Amino acid sequence: MPPVAAGETPQLSIVTVTWNAPEWAARLSRSLPRRTPQPYELIVVDNDSGAAMRELNAAEAAAGRLRVIQNERNVLWAPACNQGLEQVHPGSRWVLLLNPDCEVLADDWVERLAAVLDRDPRVAVTGTALNWKRIGPVFGCVDGSVFFMRRAAFDQVGLLDAERFPWNGAPYDWCARAWACGWIYRRCRNEPPFLVHHEHKSVIESGEEHPWRRIDVEDVYRRAGLRPQRPHRLTVWWRDRFGPRWFFDPDAAS
Repeated sequence: MPPVAAGETPQLSIVTVTWNAPEWAARLSRSLPRRTPQPYELIVVDNDSGAAMRELNAAEAAAGRLRVIQNERNVLWAPACNQGLEQVHPGSRWVLLLNPDCEVLADDWVERLAAVLDRDPRVAVTGTALNWKRIGPVFGCVDGSVFFMRRAAFDQVGLLDAERFPWNGAPYDWCARAWACGWIYRRCRNEPPFLVHHEHKSVIESGEEHPWRRIDVEDVYRRAGLRPQRPHRLTVWWRDRFGPRWFFDPDAAS
């Protein structure tokens, strides 16, 4: 299904940030209308890409398949995400941050992500990959490449902290703030795969690699009003092997 027309209400709002690598962004833009039966909107925030990426976005926008927010400098990932998130339709049921080097493989991709939220009303966000940290109570976050949020959780928790985490780290902070509000996160099983993340294509093509900052997760938790806990490695090993399931595990009890 193509994106909704102006004035219509999407079920899903998608925000993606482009920074060159047009051949990979084209895979995403081709796969979305082919593989998405639900009404959706696609907002693309471009971080000062070269001519080829700009031409692709302009052509897709002219065809009514997306809306473009064009930056004339690279403001980095989280600030650009927030630019898109501020423009999502107020009536959409889900809000998704999706990397432009992702590609949708199956028609039930939205259904499978949404099912994680439907099975457990505590789940604020899901995705196909997690970033694990052996520090409770949150133990990491959903990876920002596929960050599928329940609308009620997004409205409560708000935008990414782009000032403190402009390039990496914002998903840790968002999930910690969600936890402080009573939400949890959970991984969505991607077997058989419904979506693939080709990874790092913008960085590779641009030839510019912004430094990945080490994230002080304990400080993130404290700022969210949480008390960091570091379980012993043997405790983690025992739980991984014998249970009970971690709250973020796809097979966790609801």
